[in-house]
Parts: sequence; structure tokens; C-alpha cells
Amino acid sequence: MIHELARKIAAWLSKELEQEERAAVMAYGLELLLGAVVKLVCFVTIPLLLGIFPQVAAVVLASVAFRLAAGGAHCTAYYRCLIGSLVTFTCLGFLARWLSETDILAQGMALAAVLFAVIVALIWAPADTPAKPITREGHRRALKTISLMVPLCYIAVTWFLPLRGDLVTASALGLAFQSFTVTPAGYRFVEWLDVFLGRLHSILIPGKGGVKNAA
Repeated sequence: MIHELARKIAAWLSKELEQEERAAVMAYGLELLLGAVVKLVCFVTIPLLLGIFPQVAAVVLASVAFRLAAGGAHCTAYYRCLIGSLVTFTCLGFLARWLSETDILAQGMALAAVLFAVIVALIWAPADTPAKPITREGHRRALKTISLMVPLCYIAVTWFLPLRGDLVTASALGLAFQSFTVTPAGYRFVEWLDVFLGRLHSILIPGKGGVKNAA
């Protein structure tokens, strides 16, 4: 849907500007922009409605910070990525709020998440995909270094800043989950999720969005 909308807007815009040869470039840029806007709206409105926006925000921030350097598995279609990440981060937000009411120490969870992230970064980061391979060795070394720095900076922030326990717990869950997606087991999980969401979509909306159409 976003792809088609971006293509139609780009076709109209390029014609109005008399730059029809740039329609494909405009469509690509608009698709990225529209996709980002939809994600932002979903990740703000749904957690707000559920009353867990601070927890989900902490999960997302920690996850994204590590993902930018370490990489990880991706779904093969935009909507699957959106649904999968939204459901996962929402569940982690609820889990963080529940854990903060137990006797489990937030700082202990943060330390465990950091140790896991460092091990993952040392062994598997940066983890690329066939769609976005890392071809330059210098780039790979730089990403690995940043992947190791992110959890170390994270533990410094969570230990020395007066953050709420539920937010520390949520960020630890986000870091741990993102670290998991860098591992071979994480790739297998995301692949299974990708196929499952594709089949579910093909059942709910026959003829569209099936596994074979995932590109």
C-alpha cells in the first residue's frame, strides 16, 4: 500500500515539476518517508493507548542503538517488519512494567543484558543480510567496535543516571532482544516470524501479501 501510494504521488509530483525522469527516485524517497511516518505514528499512538509509552520508548531506544551498529535479521516486507516489531516491543513494554513490580533488580537485568550484548558483538556483529551486505572490511571493523561501545555506554547511563526501575528494565529487555536477533538463532526466529506473518496475511487477505510476494 505504501509502495503504491508513494509511486502515485511521485508520478503526479514529477509531472507537475516536469521532471518525469526522476519519478523512480522520488517514489523511493517518498516510500522511505511514508514508511517512517507510519512507524512513528504506530509506535507512539498504540503504546499511549495501552498506557505503556515510556516503557516501549525505552525498549525501542535501546534496541535501535544496538541495531544501528550490530545489524541483525530483517523481515522481507515492510508490513511484516512493522507488525512484528510493534507486537514484540509492546509485549516487552508490558513485561518490563510487570517485572518492575517484582523483586528482580533492574540493575541486575541491565548488567545481564550488557554481558549478553558484548558476547554477541564479539562473536557475530556486525550481522548483515543479503539485501544489505557489508562488503568493506574497514566498515565491518568500525561497526564491530561501535557494537561493543553501545552496551558499555548503556551500562554507564543506567547505572549512573537516576532512571526509573521500569525504564531500566525495559531498556535491558530491548538490548537483550536486539542482541538475540544478531545470533543465528535470532535469524531463524525472524525467518519463521516472517513466513508466519506472510501466511497469516495471505489467509486474511487472499491473493496479496503472501509468502511468495514478500520482497
